[in-house]
Amino acid sequence: MATEVAFFSATNYLPTVTATPEAVSQFCTNHLPNYRIPERVQVSYVEYVLTNFLADANAEMAKMTNIDERLEAVYQQRGTNYYKEVKSPQEAKEKIREEMRKELMTMAAAKQANVFANEVFDKEPTRPENLAALAKQKGLTGKVSAPFDREEGPKDLHVNADFTKKAFGLSSNEPFAGPLVGEESVYVIAMDKRIPSEIPALDQIRDRVTADYKYDQARSLARQAGQAFYTTVTNGLGQGETFSNICAEAKVQMTELPAFSLSTRTLPVAEDHLNLNSRGGLKEIAFSTPPGKAANFQPTLEGGAIIYVKAKLPMDQAKMSADLPGFVESVRQSRQSEAFNEWFRRQAERGLQDTPLGRPKPAPNMSSKTAKS
Repeated sequence: MATEVAFFSATNYLPTVTATPEAVSQFCTNHLPNYRIPERVQVSYVEYVLTNFLADANAEMAKMTNIDERLEAVYQQRGTNYYKEVKSPQEAKEKIREEMRKELMTMAAAKQANVFANEVFDKEPTRPENLAALAKQKGLTGKVSAPFDREEGPKDLHVNADFTKKAFGLSSNEPFAGPLVGEESVYVIAMDKRIPSEIPALDQIRDRVTADYKYDQARSLARQAGQAFYTTVTNGLGQGETFSNICAEAKVQMTELPAFSLSTRTLPVAEDHLNLNSRGGLKEIAFSTPPGKAANFQPTLEGGAIIYVKAKLPMDQAKMSADLPGFVESVRQSRQSEAFNEWFRRQAERGLQDTPLGRPKPAPNMSSKTAKS
């Protein structure tokens, strides 16, 4: 499809919006749920940084026999396309070597963290403060996280969703969790504080509310302008004018999109404004609009768009005929590679059973109390 589009963006109307204190206050009242701060928690923690266990990992790797063969087996198991950013098989194998080293560092850190965790969990009476007290006793640094919610998790720690889940599962009866493996460290944590959900006072969030109000008003203006311009477009097309001339006369910016088909996967110039594949998206609108016509004004998150279909272009038979042999060959090679990789994966699994890459990840605990947390 060959198309032209007029986009109506809120950002073009922002300078015309005035935000009075009364309007901002009313907008905040009408959208209070958007500004509610969710429940948050803080945890105290002891951190075992992986790089502190580099020497342990190197010592373990030095004990391994046939490490080059093992790296080759993993490389073949994953396939040549696994590391798209590397330039050679050797670079890929070095990445695998680093993964192996990190796995060994993680195992060493988790082992020490588990010893500490068992001591914390076994201390009576069970209190969250036991973690900081034991850390001080052992010369470790006890820290406290910044408050974080369930959705975003800690911003000051490089951890995964499991860390957040365990943190929100802490209680007075079960105040500890760990060891928990993060990207750069292994953690043992304890409940520090639970902060209830709240709606902040307007003065605390005035800048944010003001910006939201202005954007909301600007988007409404953009949509009003788009709806009005659609009437101008239909009248102009009915009188034989071109879409580009109508846009130029009205001083509306027009964008000519690259030709696209139903199989087009990306169209960056349009996707910044309008979804390509969704219901009501660019493809659906364009392919349901007759050539020479403009589709109804389509509201978007940023404002809206009017899509004009210039023409339905014929398939390029010459290009299809020229590309078909290469496409068939690429499919054949892809299927062949999939079959080989599946066979090699099974062979490699047998050969890697006794290596760190083949073993299950270290259990986060080694006692019944640890398992509970």
